[in-house]
Amino acid sequence: MPGCILVHSAGISDLTRERTITKKNRIFLSGALVLSLAFLWWGVRVSKRPKFSVQLRGDGIALSIAGTGDWLTRDAITRERADRSFAGISEIVKNASLGLTTLEEDLLDKESASTRGGSESPRWPHGTKRDAESLRRCGFTVVSLANNHAADYGIEGMRQTGEILDHEGIPHVGSGEDLQHANGQVYVGSKPSRGAVIAATTSAEPQSRATYTQGEILGRPGVNVLRYSPKVTVDPSTFATLKRSGIAVHSNASDPDQLILSGTVINKGSKTIVEFLANEQDRDGILAQIKNARSNADVVVVMLHSHEPGDRSETPAEFVQRFARASIDAGASLVVGDGPHRLRGIESYRGGVIFYSLGNFVFESGGIDPSAADQYDRGTDLYELALGSLGDSQTQSAPKAEEAVWWESVIATTSFEHGVVNSIQLQPIDLGVNLPLAQRGTPRLADPLLGGEILRRLVRLSPALGAAMRVENGTGFVDFSQNR
Repeated sequence: MPGCILVHSAGISDLTRERTITKKNRIFLSGALVLSLAFLWWGVRVSKRPKFSVQLRGDGIALSIAGTGDWLTRDAITRERADRSFAGISEIVKNASLGLTTLEEDLLDKESASTRGGSESPRWPHGTKRDAESLRRCGFTVVSLANNHAADYGIEGMRQTGEILDHEGIPHVGSGEDLQHANGQVYVGSKPSRGAVIAATTSAEPQSRATYTQGEILGRPGVNVLRYSPKVTVDPSTFATLKRSGIAVHSNASDPDQLILSGTVINKGSKTIVEFLANEQDRDGILAQIKNARSNADVVVVMLHSHEPGDRSETPAEFVQRFARASIDAGASLVVGDGPHRLRGIESYRGGVIFYSLGNFVFESGGIDPSAADQYDRGTDLYELALGSLGDSQTQSAPKAEEAVWWESVIATTSFEHGVVNSIQLQPIDLGVNLPLAQRGTPRLADPLLGGEILRRLVRLSPALGAAMRVENGTGFVDFSQNR
């Protein structure tokens, strides 16, 4: 009996241990399942990178990139309308290995679009999935969402835009569920002609800016923003006036040559000047991504949306120029800029090329309520804005819709040989400059007379490239092969 009891007791002990282990396993497996589901959910919500392989057009050896300006449509461009109105435009984009544009509107599904339509306040236009189809038909393979209208319809509008583009097979950059994704890159093709595309904007409202996820603290969805702040210096007379008026206060007692006006530091100097300084954290984060992309790609493209210092200016803000050059130093081969709805100059810098603004590509702005425009599209002079009460915003006015600068642009196709810039082809386009305003906005090839005017303007804005540009049959060409 004792022996039997011992054996029985041992059996009970083993059974108990087995049950304990089984229970622990169940707890572990349940926890693992919960964690897996959580990571799966997070992956679905966070990852906005396309899940499909992006291929370059062509033989995979030569690489050409067609860069264009902003895309804004009032209604979807049908196949018939595109074939009729674009008249050779889409062929230029499709003939390139890669086509790029910036989508300056949200794309919404039918349900969201119908609810938004009941809003009483004026809203910036939005598109639908048909616009994504139009983008694909026109030959665009990567779309930037980093701009000041990416969150016009909230974070859900931004998410829907990405989902609609994903469904249509169009990779997009510049926005995401946190800054890790918004500052990420899309890779296209394979070596020896592998490309990477990154997008950022300097023009965005604070609430649309994405932030980093840090540990268990989730980041904020939004766009990849390069923030900046003004450094304001005023002449002695203005400084004394501010000091006497009492509207500005000393920032600290030990520095009598510094005041604070409406939160902006005012320094005393020899003359009045405003300088914008890029946020170092934002700048370094984007440059780090460029360096990382360059280690994995032969050609890195940075798409940069910037209105600064204002749409009236043909010249980009100095901090934008510094950042564009720093992007080339970090490993980018090409910076494709847009934002101010007008052409700005082209710069050749240390083997790379910077298009400071390619203006508009499709810009059907007819019927948009002016009050729906934000400070960037209203043409606000950001130097005056930084000066606050020192600037008289009534002394200048934004460009008028009738002005030609809004409706004349180029498609810039940059060719690479073994990852090195070989040439640029500049095709002038006309968005209907001579048509009634309501009919403007759809691109077509510019006639020789208008095309010549557009190219001459680019030569004036790009003095370093002007001497190297030649014009053949209404198209501009810049050859870099002789400079190697």
